[in-house]
Amino acid sequence: MSTIHNSYEYYEGNQSLLSMLNKKKTGNKLINQIISDNDAAFKKKMESMGIYTDSSKDKYSNVAKASDSLLDAIEDVTKEELYKVQEGKEYDKSPLLKSITNFVTAYNNEITSLNNCGGALNQEFAKEFKASFTANKDALEEIGITSDDDGKLTINQEKLSGAPGNKLKTVFGDNSGYIKSVTASVDPINDILGKVRALRSSNYNSKGIMF
Repeated sequence: MSTIHNSYEYYEGNQSLLSMLNKKKTGNKLINQIISDNDAAFKKKMESMGIYTDSSKDKYSNVAKASDSLLDAIEDVTKEELYKVQEGKEYDKSPLLKSITNFVTAYNNEITSLNNCGGALNQEFAKEFKASFTANKDALEEIGITSDDDGKLTINQEKLSGAPGNKLKTVFGDNSGYIKSVTASVDPINDILGKVRALRSSNYNSKGIMF
């Protein structure tokens, strides 16, 4: 897990605990202040890494959009019906192959967006994506998917088309370790960017609640 990811998890854990303790309607003044201080500290830490400063906000907006697209592609490629063989019918693999291709496109767009940002977000999450590929390299390459030096994926369409459905499901199905690993990396990107964006907005109070 990256330093940014760890910082966010630590911050969210603290804020959640404080919010649970802060049961009064108006809140406890001391707890409210601690929550506010934690928000300010997290915002400062993220900005020290260059995340969502005024000069970089457009680039990070592109990362957020790419993350949404990748999560959509993951949701699509893990659909159980893509892997089901209907009794009495020949298995049509083309919808699955299209979903895998869409996943690779969305994945590569995410890598491009992170590369365009540079800085800590790219360095740390790019490592996570590369680690996910490395851990599943043999299974991915067996079905025709390789990675270049930038971390982008390439498809050997002939090899992918010839791969058995059960092997494709192992790599891309709902229980896939690879898909779970990629999801675990991309999910917090939007959470982190969304939180920093909220803290920078005057439309949010110290507890991150819109008013």
